[in-house]
Amino acid sequence: MIAEDRGRGGATISPRPSGIAQAAAVLVSVLEVYCVIQMVAMAAIVLTGVWYRYVVQRALPWYDEFAEFLLVWLTFYGSVLAAQRDAHIGFETLTDLLPARARRVVAVAADVVILIVQAALFYYGMSLVRAAAFDTAVSIRAVRLSWIYSAIPASGALMFLIGLARLAGLAPRRT
Repeated sequence: MIAEDRGRGGATISPRPSGIAQAAAVLVSVLEVYCVIQMVAMAAIVLTGVWYRYVVQRALPWYDEFAEFLLVWLTFYGSVLAAQRDAHIGFETLTDLLPARARRVVAVAADVVILIVQAALFYYGMSLVRAAAFDTAVSIRAVRLSWIYSAIPASGALMFLIGLARLAGLAPRRT
C-alpha cells in the first residue's frame, strides 16, 4: 500500500497488516456482531416475558433464566471487546504523571498482572466447565450449564491473546 507523505512531498510504503492482525480484525468483527445479536435477543426475550406475565397473565417459566445466560455471555464476550479496545478501567491520570520510561515499566507490569488474571480465568473457567458437564438449567433441561459457562474460559483465552499482543507492542524495538 502506498501512502503519500505530505510533510516531505514523497511517497512512502506503509506495511500491510499481518495475517494475524487481519484474522484478529475478522474475529473482533464477528464478536461485535455476536454481542449485538445477544443484546437484541436478550431484549426480545425480556420483553416477551414481560408481555406474557402482565398482558397474557401467564408467566413463561424459562425467560428470566435464559436472559441471565445471555447476560453472562454478553458480559464475558463484551469484556473481550473492551480489552481489545483498551477500554477497561485504568489509572491514566496517575500514569500520565510518570516519565516515559517509568510509564513503560508500569504498563509492562500491569499487562503481566492482567495476563496472570486472564490465565487464571481460563484455567478455573475450564475447571468450572468440566465440573458442570452434567448439570442442566433449571427451566430449560436441554441446556447444559457447561455450555453457558464456556464463555468464561473462552473470554479468558481471547483476552490473554489480546494481552500478549499488547505486551509485544510494549517491547523495545531493535533497529
